[in-house]
Parts: sequence; structure tokens; C-alpha cells
Amino acid sequence: MPPTDPATDDVADATHYRRPAEAQLPRTIRTLRTQLLAGFHSRDAVLQWLQELAVRTLGEVPTRQYVRFAAEFRPDSEHTEGVLLAAFLDSETRTRDLEPSVADCVRRQWAAEVIAPVQADSFRSLRKDAGEYVGETERDGDGDAGHDPAKQSIAMRPALEELHAFQEVALHRPLNGGLDDRREILDWGDDLVVATRGEPLGDGTPPGAFIRDLHNDPCGDLLLCDDRPHWRRCRQWYLCRNVLPAFNRGVRDLARRTAEEPTTSDGDALGETPEWG
Repeated sequence: MPPTDPATDDVADATHYRRPAEAQLPRTIRTLRTQLLAGFHSRDAVLQWLQELAVRTLGEVPTRQYVRFAAEFRPDSEHTEGVLLAAFLDSETRTRDLEPSVADCVRRQWAAEVIAPVQADSFRSLRKDAGEYVGETERDGDGDAGHDPAKQSIAMRPALEELHAFQEVALHRPLNGGLDDRREILDWGDDLVVATRGEPLGDGTPPGAFIRDLHNDPCGDLLLCDDRPHWRRCRQWYLCRNVLPAFNRGVRDLARRTAEEPTTSDGDALGETPEWG
């Protein structure tokens, strides 16, 4: 057995880090990748996971990935999902006849081709503003330096955590049985503006004009309100094609405007300015 390096062991077992935002990112990506490789129990769960991927990677997912994935939600003459979406779904949910080993391979390949580059882009985006922390107790020669990444908000930015919550609400409302009527489409527009931070939708339309057009479209209530299977699938395609890219851009915009705010073990923000590295 090769000798162990005590310094390496200390890093592997550490709970506190001087640059905790950087230490948090690979853990987050690993969790998302584990969820993907396990497969999803519903099409809605895939959309919710794609939204979380956007916020956890600081909005670095290329828009084209959402556009490509949206096509997977459109049924063909025999199946209700494309091959990629079928592979994302577990065997009890997908309608295509895929061998489990094939589905596993497709999911791993997507993780390698999409998530891995996005993780690198996210880290480069994060590192330029990541704070470096030295605890007061360490200056006295006692205690841990830095913070525990597991106890911090997304990228140590509470504003991103808030945006994540806004996006979850804006996505859940139309997915959860659809909206009630055209009046609720207008109400949903309020959520959409906050969740996208006013960024344009996937087709380039500003969110205000997007809601106006949906409200005035004769099929707008069918697309967002009708809970029959066909319209539910159309709604999933529409959200992936138009709304998720705007969420992603909104996250990227906020990540560039907000600063780290570390949280103590009791959940209170420290309110201190870190040393920017």
C-alpha cells in the first residue's frame, strides 16, 4: 500500500475551506450528475432538474442545449418523447423500448458532453469573485479556517437562492395541472418577470411581450391551462424551449451582480466583506 500524505488526507476530510464557494461547486455538480444517472420518474422532474442545473452552474448552460432538449418533449407518431428524453426517464416512465444499459450509456454521455464543460465554465466564472476567508479563531492558533460549503447558499450568494425559489414557483405553476384561465396567465407573468430578471425568452421575446402574446393567442389558454395529455406535453416543450433559457440568462445576470455573503453555523449571515482573490 502506498504511503499516505497527511496533507492530502486533511484536505479530503476537511469540512471548512478558505474558498468555500469553489469547494461547493464540484459537490453540487456531483449531486446533479448522480440524479441524472439514476434517471427520473417523470417528464416534469426532468424540467425541474434542468432548471436547477441552470442555477447551480451560475447560468453557464448554453442556450442551444435547452433548445435541443425541448425537441425531446415533442411526440412522434409512435412515442411521446424523443430518444434522449426517454433515456433520461426510468424504465417505468418512458414509452420507448430502450435497454437499461443503452439508457445508462446515453445519460453518462450527456453528463460528459454537457455537464463537464459547463462545470468548467462555471468554475471560471466563480473563481474571479470567490472570497477567501480566515477565521478569527485560526488567527489565534485555534479552530478551523473558512466555512463549511454544505451550510452555505448557492455559490455563497443568498440572492441566487432567492432567484432559485422564484424560478421553482414560476415553473411549478404551469406544470402542476396548468393555469386556471387567461387571468392567471397574467398573474403568472408577474412570476415570470422576477424569475427571468426581465431577460428575453428563448425566442428572443421580452417576458412582458411574451405574456401579452400568450394572453391574446387563441390557443394561449390551451397551451398553459388545458390538462389533457397532448396539451400537457406541448406545455412541457414550450417551457423547455422558451422559459428555461430565460431562467438561465437571469441566473447568469444575477451571478455577475451579487457578492458572497457567508452564513455562520447558526444560519446568520456574517455581514463581513471577504478578501477577494
